[in-house]
Amino acid sequence: MYEGARAFGLKLLLFLNVISSLRQNVSLGAVKRIVTHPALYLRLPKFLRDLRVYRKQEAQVREKLRLRLYPCLEDVAPAQTMLGYYFYQDYWAARQIFRERPPWVVDIGSTVLLVGILSQYVPCTPVDVRPIEARLEGLRAIAGTAINPPFSDGEVPCLTTMCVLEHIGLGRYGDPISAVGAETAVKEIARVISPGGIVVYSVPVGPRGTLEFNANRRFTYLEAQNFFANWEPVDSAILTPFPSAYSEELVAETTDPVACFCLRKPHS
Repeated sequence: MYEGARAFGLKLLLFLNVISSLRQNVSLGAVKRIVTHPALYLRLPKFLRDLRVYRKQEAQVREKLRLRLYPCLEDVAPAQTMLGYYFYQDYWAARQIFRERPPWVVDIGSTVLLVGILSQYVPCTPVDVRPIEARLEGLRAIAGTAINPPFSDGEVPCLTTMCVLEHIGLGRYGDPISAVGAETAVKEIARVISPGGIVVYSVPVGPRGTLEFNANRRFTYLEAQNFFANWEPVDSAILTPFPSAYSEELVAETTDPVACFCLRKPHS
């Protein structure tokens, strides 16, 4: 038995040594991408031609650098077209903050890019079950959840949470299962925002409420709009992914539309 275990250990060590050696000379992530996307095979000849031309030119101007292959075969395009929902919703949310100029802002679960940009304009406290590990002036990340935000009643002047509420309670990110996860989060967000403060949020919408387990819930536009009942509307948009004014027809004809809202909490 021990001889078998020893032989297995030696084979495993040899395998790990081979992998380690390969990593020094080629990106295994890039190789995996090519292997799993056969259409990329057609772009390898150009990659190799470009490599030969570059190395030939390099030899004429300096001593050749150590070579490590990291083939990126999907970036040649006439335009940057991958500007989807997150691009537009983050720009839309940032515009609300720049207009309102709050003294500080809390974000719950939005993209790290959004909170990073906001933190360079106004002090930002991102809250997430997976806290952001970053050292950035203006950014103070803390652990927490939307159903139990670590703030006192009326403490927060401004809160953003973009494409987050629809995930709460589905267990996708390790959170407890709860059929009222989104509703609980809305109540807690309403609790911590100060009178006159704003909430900026987005959720997927559709002609009818739908549970797309365990990815997200999809709300009707009116459900999403009325999360914070009787709050003053400041701004709104439907992402298709391009920002547009709401209409029932637009929601019905768009695949996976997202609704964005900026609402102000009443003073009384």
